[in-house]
Amino acid sequence: MSKNSAVAIFMALAALFAWPSIAQDVHLGVKSCGSSGCHGQVASSSSPVLLNEYVTWQKYDKHARAYQVLLEPRSQRIAKNLGLKNAHEAKECLDCHADNVPEKQRGPQFVLADGVGCEACHGPGSAPWMGLHIGGSAHEVNVQNGLLPLEDPVVRAEMCLDCHLGNSNQFATHRIMGAGHPRISFEVDSFTDFQPAHYVIDDDYRKRKKVVDGVKTWAIGQALMVERRMNLMLDSKFAGSGLFPELAFFDCHSCHHPMSESLPTKNGNFPAAWSARPGTGVGPGVVKFNDSNMLMLKVALDIAGSGLADKMLADMKALHKASQTSKAAMTSAASAARETARAAVKALSAKQVGKAEMMDAAKTLSAQSAAGYYADYESAEQATMALGAFVEAMRVAGHIDRAAYDDLSKRMEGVYGAVSDDEAFIRGAFISAVKKVNSAL
Repeated sequence: MSKNSAVAIFMALAALFAWPSIAQDVHLGVKSCGSSGCHGQVASSSSPVLLNEYVTWQKYDKHARAYQVLLEPRSQRIAKNLGLKNAHEAKECLDCHADNVPEKQRGPQFVLADGVGCEACHGPGSAPWMGLHIGGSAHEVNVQNGLLPLEDPVVRAEMCLDCHLGNSNQFATHRIMGAGHPRISFEVDSFTDFQPAHYVIDDDYRKRKKVVDGVKTWAIGQALMVERRMNLMLDSKFAGSGLFPELAFFDCHSCHHPMSESLPTKNGNFPAAWSARPGTGVGPGVVKFNDSNMLMLKVALDIAGSGLADKMLADMKALHKASQTSKAAMTSAASAARETARAAVKALSAKQVGKAEMMDAAKTLSAQSAAGYYADYESAEQATMALGAFVEAMRVAGHIDRAAYDDLSKRMEGVYGAVSDDEAFIRGAFISAVKKVNSAL
């Protein structure tokens, strides 16, 4: 785009939105980004920036259809079960299924039904960065003026976790899940890959932004998920009521499995019934705290060579013990784990992850998985996403050749298949599949 074209577009937008008179926290709507002269081109451009980002989001990204989900029968049933008038007007639903900013922060072209649009992730378009961005300013200048630097794994994870785990104002409680909402599952690097990329990491991208490998993104994401989960547990809003704690913090499958799972299937396998797992100190018949992210963070901290790995393991054991003791004990244990997770974010952010660290992480995680260390569904699910992130990161970094990558990818299909349905999860099938990955490594 020429400088004159950029200036012309800027002036047109300024007139359309009365730019100087709009507060800097106003969301202008996806149309402010999706014009044919900006990010709304049908095909990728010869420009260093693709300029078809809006089309990619609109056609292929699930975030663009997040609001429409609220109109479906399942969402209507959930709303009814919760005593809400309807899902597409309820704050409890809109806070994650749309860019649900207050009315005073909605510009003249803002449309709530656009779902999770550009500004939900990149920041309000009325902030100074938008005009500078259109004028061709450097990325760091845009960031200084309000653009969220989503290439930073800390910033990206914090932003994603607001919906994909929760915060003090929005959280999928056990009551919401009991009404029919799906179980919350997330891992920042994997979920980044699941959605269609609207950028290309090329030489120009590297000049403008820092590039962080998938293993580091995964590791930082795990630390922030532990910290966020501890924050939610310590929030008085989610302290539970009556005899029961907030059960969303516990492993769903401690309770949600058929009693018949204590019997073998026709092929001799046992489904996901209880079995001892190292590190918890929790016996059968106990509603187990969901420690899947803490287990992954322990692996991440081993990569970093930090003494925090042992501290994280101790914190996890303390949480399991505290969950069977008292609310006061649980509060104390959660506070300690939160501090460890905060320290882990700093340690992992400073760590340079090389070939040896990536390969060691993949070998360690696959070996532990094959040994049955991640026996429950949620830890097996997290281990699977982690292994996928490791394999992809090694390919991108050139640490494995195409033949090795193709072989590992084929073996990973069996692992993904083993965790594809939590209600049909069979521990033996997961272990068998992950052993094939481990043998290739």
